[in-house]
Amino acid sequence: MPPPTPVLSLELIRLGEQASSRDEAIDRVGQMLMDGGYVQPAYVASMKERELTMSTYVGNGVAIPHGTFDDKTLILATGIAVAQFPHGVTWDGSNIAYLVVGIAAIRQEHIGVLANLARVLEDETVAKALWMTTSADFVYQTLGRPWQDET
Repeated sequence: MPPPTPVLSLELIRLGEQASSRDEAIDRVGQMLMDGGYVQPAYVASMKERELTMSTYVGNGVAIPHGTFDDKTLILATGIAVAQFPHGVTWDGSNIAYLVVGIAAIRQEHIGVLANLARVLEDETVAKALWMTTSADFVYQTLGRPWQDET
């Protein structure tokens, strides 16, 4: 399969998901990144490993798991996968994530991807709308906007 080009696509947005743990939620977005051709399978374990040293919960009910720096070679293309968990997932013992955005970013694109997501998700009203919506298109339009604006 040739590497994908869009950073975000409707196929990588899942609403109404359920997970009994942080690791299960990471498995879900990691599998989406693998299925989309963005990462090699071992990247999912790297995403879980990062959580052991630093939580990727960023506030407003959002977590942005990504792999460790040492495992950047497992990334095939830059992309994000979004899973919404309406009932929430206990993330780091004290926080609940309702929106989990898995990131795979090559080279220096990592900082740009995080910055674009942070710019959108720092607004509590927008974050809550994303974790309550029933429209994948709304998620796509809201989170895809930073990359659409760059073209």
